[in-house]
This record gives sequence, structure tokens and C-alpha cells, in this order.
Amino acid sequence: MSGKMSEQLLNIIGSVDEEYIQEYIDAQAKTHKSRRTRMRFSITLAAAIVLLIGTVSTAAVPAIGHFLANRANADRIIMQNFADIEAAYAVRIDDTQECGGIVGTLNSAVLEDHCVLLCYTFDWSGLEEARDGSFHSYFLPWFFYLKEGNTVLCQSEYMEGLYVESYAAGETKATYLYCIDLNGMEGQDLTGKELTVQLLYEQDGEGFTSTFTPTSCFTDRSWNIGKTYTFGEHRISLERIEESALYVTLFIDCGTIGHNEDDYRFILSDELGNDYTSYPNRDNDTYGYWFIKPEQVGAQLTLKVIRSKMETDPYGGIIDDSYEVLYEIPIVKN
Repeated sequence: MSGKMSEQLLNIIGSVDEEYIQEYIDAQAKTHKSRRTRMRFSITLAAAIVLLIGTVSTAAVPAIGHFLANRANADRIIMQNFADIEAAYAVRIDDTQECGGIVGTLNSAVLEDHCVLLCYTFDWSGLEEARDGSFHSYFLPWFFYLKEGNTVLCQSEYMEGLYVESYAAGETKATYLYCIDLNGMEGQDLTGKELTVQLLYEQDGEGFTSTFTPTSCFTDRSWNIGKTYTFGEHRISLERIEESALYVTLFIDCGTIGHNEDDYRFILSDELGNDYTSYPNRDNDTYGYWFIKPEQVGAQLTLKVIRSKMETDPYGGIIDDSYEVLYEIPIVKN
């Protein structure tokens, strides 16, 4: 995990004690000989990590406000969108394996134009460490590889460049959606080819390995916008929008909004007034601003400029996650 990612994480969640974040980063940056030496999640740390990977719960973050409302709505939409995509495009795999007491099942895979979407279920109920309901960082793998034969097509190590959604969660069992960027490859070129996916606990270590052959590809949709707006001293150029299976990506050229050091940030709103927070774990200027895909992408979308009113208690807990909307840009697809 890069220092920039940790800085983005701290910026998104407010003044969560940096000691917890650094402890996690240091632990994950090392190669461990024994998985049992890895650190246990604290409540504050869990709040930070779930924000990074796109999952949140009221148990992890004690605030009640805009962010939790946005996240709850997004979780509902994710389940609906994935159910539709899985029915039409997924390869059903249902490959169950065991590694170190963890049972992992690759349920299905969806090939997209620029990503591969994997649906995994992990069951750690058989582990002694989980008998008291605890969750530990080493329960889930952190190294992801997609291969054709011996050729690595794309990878994610320490979850860099990886988008994760919690699809169904429980105390000792959970299903996750992993979205891995194909790094410029065209998904359509991989249809009909046998692919191997590896989720490992260490580089070249143990984990879960499955093969599948995609027969179809979800075609991303892209629209050029090409409009520039002025907000005070800020110039916002909205260049284009892309729709993928679970996300919409806005390509925005603005050097003074949406970065770690900036006072203002972007959120996306649909016609029902639901707000979607952008993902913090990539370079937005290069890869665009990623948001959960609303139920109706073709309907009215609005790009909003906001100022956070984030407040935390002395222990780093979030007590106010509200924000003020300062400027709105209607998105009209050409």
C-alpha cells in the first residue's frame, strides 16, 4: 500500500489516529513467515480499512450522518446492480477450496471491457481466532493475480488499484466483489480463453487458485461531455463519463478540487437525491473519479462540489460526517 493511499484514506475519514493506520500499513508492507503473527483489527482500524475497501457498518463507525446514509444506499444498489450483471454476463464457477483453515469459494466471474469482477465467499468459522467473533487481517488474502497460462495479465498487491464491495457479510462468513483493472487490456480479447485467478496471502505463497473461461463481456459505455464550469476561482472541466458493471467514472480536469490538500471534494448525486462518495484509492486525475453506479445512469446525474464538516472526538471517532453542497453541475450526456 502506498503512502499516497494512506494519506488519501486519512483525508477521507478525518482525524482517525494515524498511529492505527501506520500500524496497519507497516504490518501489511512486510512479508510474514507466519500468518498468525499478523495484527488484529482494532475498532478504529477497522473503520479505516472498511472505508478503504468500500465497506462500512454502524459497528465500525459510530457516526450517524451523510456518509453512512450514502453508504447504506450504495450497498443496496450494489446488490441490485450485481444481481442483474451476474445473471446476464457471469461465468458460474462455484469452486471451493481450503487454505490454513479458511474456506474460500469463487462463486462467479464477470469480464468487463477494462476490468474483471470476481465474486468470492470466505468462511473463517473453523478458526480458533474467530470463535469469539473477532476478525483478523490475515483472514483474507491481499495478493491478486489474473493469468493466462504463465503470463500475468493483471495483478493487485496489498489491494493497490483494487475495488472491493461487501456483498453479504456475517460474523464468520462474508461475500466480496473484487474489481481488478485489466491495465489497458481489452476484456473482449479474453473471451473464450482459459484464465487462472489467484488470491494469495503472500507473494508466491498459499491461497486460492481457480480457472474459468469467460464466454461474454460486459461492454463499458462512454459519453463525451466536454464542458467547462467556473466555481469561484476554480475551473472544472467535465470531460467524459464511463459506465461499467458496478461503477461510473467521471473524468474531471480540475487541479484545485478533489485532492488530499484541497478544501473541496466531489460527490455524485442521482435524480432521487442519493449522494455517492468517490473512491479514494487511486489517482483520480489519471483514472478518473469512481462512484457506485446509480440505478438509472441514463437519468439525471449531478456532480456536486462539497465542503466536509467532519468532526471527531478525542479518540478519533467520527461524531459528524455531514457536508455542505457549494456548487452543482447537471450532467447531460451528449
